[in-house]
Amino acid sequence: MLYIAAVIYNKRISDIASLDEILSFCDSKEKDDIKLIVVDNSDEKTDLSAEEQDLVESGRVEFIQNGRNLGLSKAYNKAFHFAMGDSSDSENDFMFLIDDDTSLSESYISKIYDEAFKAENHSDGINVITGLISSDGKPMSPTKGFRFSYKDSDYIVSSGVYDDICCINSGMAVRLSSLDEIDGFEESLFLDMVDYTMLYKLSKKKKCRVLVIPESIVQNFSGRDVKDKKVLYRRYEIYKKDFSTFCKISGRSRLYAWLHLLKRRIAIEIKS
Repeated sequence: MLYIAAVIYNKRISDIASLDEILSFCDSKEKDDIKLIVVDNSDEKTDLSAEEQDLVESGRVEFIQNGRNLGLSKAYNKAFHFAMGDSSDSENDFMFLIDDDTSLSESYISKIYDEAFKAENHSDGINVITGLISSDGKPMSPTKGFRFSYKDSDYIVSSGVYDDICCINSGMAVRLSSLDEIDGFEESLFLDMVDYTMLYKLSKKKKCRVLVIPESIVQNFSGRDVKDKKVLYRRYEIYKKDFSTFCKISGRSRLYAWLHLLKRRIAIEIKS
């Protein structure tokens, strides 16, 4: 089974960027082979439209509504716990993570699906599958590791199998049993470094073997064009807490965290 998990925040199911492509692909497969899980992290519960209600009642979408913003890690864990309870074979099933604003082609979804079901990938110990992801016309993910400052050589730009690399959550699929070994996603993180912390924990368990497929995603970040200093600093405070937690978990020093956060603060001042 391939579980596709999307977290929405103050949006509707119908607002998911690749919903049509996902549902079209799901409809082309057996019902027991693929399932879309939508976790609603919106500030308030919203009534579903008639079309959205049909999606849920038909079983095409599993809808989990929190009624408040639990943060990304806790929302992912809601999807993960559902998948673990639903799965009959967590050793072979994967959970595929997408952002609500990520545009996916059916080709990308199809390739993730095919690789998740390939027997040789299971025997080769592959626990993570991702694609080649760019932003603003430049490579973004995967990388050879988390860096204070990135050089061109730090980015992985070719498909293949890699050990102990880093990649962003959107467009990434993870084996359920491997996630279970690290107790899912780190819930002390609210929004940032969720992916890097998960991969760090997988690496410590020697479970971070990643298949990079020859398919691409262009990742756009909401808020990138914001110049309001108050908004930017509110967002920075969330990042500051999460990044400090990531550094503590991954054994990075307080000085490293301080320098990285200082660099980010300077970037805010320049931007605003």
